Amino acid sequence: MFKVERIRRIKEILRDCHQIEVSVLSNLLNVSDATIRNDLEELEQDGFLTRFHGGATFNSPDTSLSDNSQPTMSTVEYHKDKEEIGIIASRLVQEREWIFLGPGTTTYYIAKALRERGQINVLTNNFLVANILYDVPTIRLVFLGGQVDHLGNYAVPDDLDKELQNIYLDKAFFSVDGVDLNAGYTLSDKTVFDIIHSVMKRSREPIMVADCSKFEQTAFMTIGNLSLTPTIITNAGIPDEYKRYYLDHDIRVYSSFDLKPAAF
Repeated sequence: MFKVERIRRIKEILRDCHQIEVSVLSNLLNVSDATIRNDLEELEQDGFLTRFHGGATFNSPDTSLSDNSQPTMSTVEYHKDKEEIGIIASRLVQEREWIFLGPGTTTYYIAKALRERGQINVLTNNFLVANILYDVPTIRLVFLGGQVDHLGNYAVPDDLDKELQNIYLDKAFFSVDGVDLNAGYTLSDKTVFDIIHSVMKRSREPIMVADCSKFEQTAFMTIGNLSLTPTIITNAGIPDEYKRYYLDHDIRVYSSFDLKPAAF
C-alpha cells in the first residue's frame, strides 16, 4: 500500500473510531509499527490527531472533549469485518429502492458505504445511521422517531405498527447479537425483537447482517431460526456447519465483493 493511500485509510479509520492503537493499525494496513508511528507523527504535525503512548486520538474539528466528557453518539469502534459487510450490503441496494436500516453498528457501516450512492430512500430509527446520512442530498432519509433508547442509539414509536402502516420496503437490513444452529438468531433487546418482526412484515426482502464474531454465540431471546430471512450477509470465515446449513436451506449468502451468493 502506497503512503498516500495508507494515510487516507488512517484518517478514515480515526474519524470512525476516534482512538486506535498502533498495533491495530499496523495489522489492519499490513505494515510495521514503525511505519505507522511515522505516519501518526506526520498527521500530528498537521493537527489531525494527538498521539499517546501506543496509539493516537482523532482531533475532531467540531468538538473538544475534555477528559471527563462522554463520547459522542457518532463514536463507533472501528470494525473491519463490519466495514466489509457494509460495502457488500450497499452494493445490493438498487437506485430508487426503499430500504430499512435497523439498530446496531453493522447497519451504521452500511449507511457509511451508502454515502457515495444516489437516488436511494432510507427509513431508519438508528441515530448512528441518521448521523451518517443526514447531509447527503442525493439520499432521502426518513427517521422513525419515538422514545429514545440511549444505550442502543435508536428510537422507537409508541405504536410501531401504526407508524409502519401503509409502508412498503424493498429491502430491510437487521443485525443480531448471536447466531447459533440450535438457538437461531438471538438478541439481548426485546424492543429490537419487536422492531425486526414489525418491519419484516412490510419488507419484500429482509436481509440479516452478521459478522463472523456473532456465530456460535447466543443472547437472551430467539427471534427465529437461521431460515428467518432468505438472505444473509456475513464474512467468509464462518464455521463450516453454518455454511452447510445455509446451502441446504437455499439461503443466499453474500460474503465477498463480487455480489454473487457465496458457493463456499
